[in-house]
Amino acid sequence: MPKIDLTHLLAAIAKGAPFSDEVCRVYHGRGDSQGDTNFINLDWYPPYLFLACYNPIEDDAQTELTHAVWQAQQQAGFNASGLVFQYRAGRDTQVSVPFGEVPERFEVNELGASYWVQLTKTQNTGIFPDMREGRAFVKNNSRDAKVLNLFSYTCAFSVIAKLGGAHQVINMDMNKSVLRTGADNHRLNNVAENISYLPHDILKSFGKLKKAAPFDVIVVDPPSFQKGSFVLTKDYQKILRRLPDLCHNDTQLLLCANSPDVSESMFIEMIALATEGKLSLVERLPAAPRFEEQDGANLKAMVYRLSVN
Repeated sequence: MPKIDLTHLLAAIAKGAPFSDEVCRVYHGRGDSQGDTNFINLDWYPPYLFLACYNPIEDDAQTELTHAVWQAQQQAGFNASGLVFQYRAGRDTQVSVPFGEVPERFEVNELGASYWVQLTKTQNTGIFPDMREGRAFVKNNSRDAKVLNLFSYTCAFSVIAKLGGAHQVINMDMNKSVLRTGADNHRLNNVAENISYLPHDILKSFGKLKKAAPFDVIVVDPPSFQKGSFVLTKDYQKILRRLPDLCHNDTQLLLCANSPDVSESMFIEMIALATEGKLSLVERLPAAPRFEEQDGANLKAMVYRLSVN
């Protein structure tokens, strides 16, 4: 295997983190514009660096990569306490800590909120840094709101909605474990009142949601694939067609899709067809800093409202 050119990666590290005290991306190789390292991402979970590799590389190349990143972060002034290397090229994700020591669970901050994360135990860390602008939108639009957070994962949208002044939030995710972490996140931020955690299959729970409707803000941020329960390209339409029933005239919907298989135009068309034109596009949120991509292929975070008759 030829030697990997680390020029783009090391240059990004030299710039430092866009948010030195908050979780953020340092290097977005998977934006498909970074040459030899377009399969590598680097995130900052202060005070730890999280390096993810999505293509097979040999052991010597892994060692060279982690050593180069560690040395570069020292020169750039990160002063990281540890480096986590997540290798996702095979069937099973492998995690190592080549430098420093990293606790099993610790707090990170973003936009005035705190969240529990785990860098060494699970494939997903507990928060997705690419959704920063989505969380900012929810925080800025939740004053006195009743919020529905579908596919809530660890409830970051719910926490930031409450910090933005939401009156009530309903979180739904079929994974009870992540909802427990979500409850921990609310307690961590002292916003545990008027929060519901529903461990249900969303596709089978619209009757319950309709009884609780209407909502002022609705967030739909599904996984692209969840074995045995959800496939974005097949199942998202089933959710979209029911959303108008959960709205009033001023409801704001943040509809998200994070898959290179679904372009922005395809996503807009999917929403239009599934809702029979009942929803109107307001805006696409910008990418979070250091997540910019040549064609915006991956994360789509779109704000919608009911169409005006």
